[in-house]
Amino acid sequence: MGIKMGLFYVNECHDGNYERAYGEMLEQIQYGEELGFESVWLAEHHFSAYGSMPSPQVAAAAISQITEKMDIGIGISILNFDNPVRIAEDYAMVDVLSKGRLKFGAGRGYQPMEAKGLGISLEKTRERYWEYVDIIQGLWNNDTFSYNGEFYSFENLMLTPKPVQKRIPFYHACISPESFDLMVEKNAQEFMVTPTLMVLDDVLEYTRRTRDRLLAKGIDPKIHMNLQMNIADDTAQAIKNVEQSMITYFDKVLELIPGAKGTQAPATYERFAEVAKEFDGPLNIGALNTGGVVILDSPQGAVNRLEPVEDAGIDSMSCWFRMGDLEHRQVMKAMKRFADEVMPYFKSPARRVNV
Repeated sequence: MGIKMGLFYVNECHDGNYERAYGEMLEQIQYGEELGFESVWLAEHHFSAYGSMPSPQVAAAAISQITEKMDIGIGISILNFDNPVRIAEDYAMVDVLSKGRLKFGAGRGYQPMEAKGLGISLEKTRERYWEYVDIIQGLWNNDTFSYNGEFYSFENLMLTPKPVQKRIPFYHACISPESFDLMVEKNAQEFMVTPTLMVLDDVLEYTRRTRDRLLAKGIDPKIHMNLQMNIADDTAQAIKNVEQSMITYFDKVLELIPGAKGTQAPATYERFAEVAKEFDGPLNIGALNTGGVVILDSPQGAVNRLEPVEDAGIDSMSCWFRMGDLEHRQVMKAMKRFADEVMPYFKSPARRVNV
């Protein structure tokens, strides 16, 4: 089957120099296309050094003008934080600007600080999310569209512009056991996973089961995975390369999730609070690596550890090289090492090479 390899950015900016952070991201993306990465995925976040893309559609529009072949993925747009009609409009425009290269990923959000800052409740987020999914897809896929729901109602809306693609791929964020069940219930054609709330082996087992259940319903889903990683001569060097940057990253994100610092997690966010408790104490990057939450390894080690990802039916991946405050040249070095010595193995089974 093979895995299409891409890049991923929340684009953390811990020194407040956003001009530098955006410039480095764009340079890395251009370099990634030269190296053969087939996509780039962008994450929406607000009010924190953890992420500097409150509107990934703006970044996606810029990327569409400096790349020619890469798919432009959104991983993810937080639907509950905006008007679904505006989301549909913005990303239809991105699809036009990119000449049909958009892959849309969506979720309901999880950081209480973001929701509070935007004046949005974290109650009934799942209900809102699925209503917004219906609205966005209805507007993209029909000449005119009407809707009467719990949160939004309108009649005979027509998007201008319409997307280039007849159907924009729509990936649902899937990180908890409950969300995997929803993929089957909602007949998801695409979904995305990451070892955030569970170790990699558990993520892959849930992914296999979910894919098998969808196949039994006649749906062959496209599945995307996001993974933090660094490639070096050996595991010890890969850990050394990113250890401080990863500590910076995890220290920040663990301040932001529901249940952090003893706060009460809203309903349906309990698993986040459990993870916050599991990370209570000094971070052990080596243990995270062993559990597959991250992949810090040699090229051959990375190949060996990614083979089960392919076997689980995952057909695309975004590699999260730029994490924490990792220096620009270190990111580029890790990208090239991965592109030269890991990526060729996963191009396709018929063209595999030894690394």
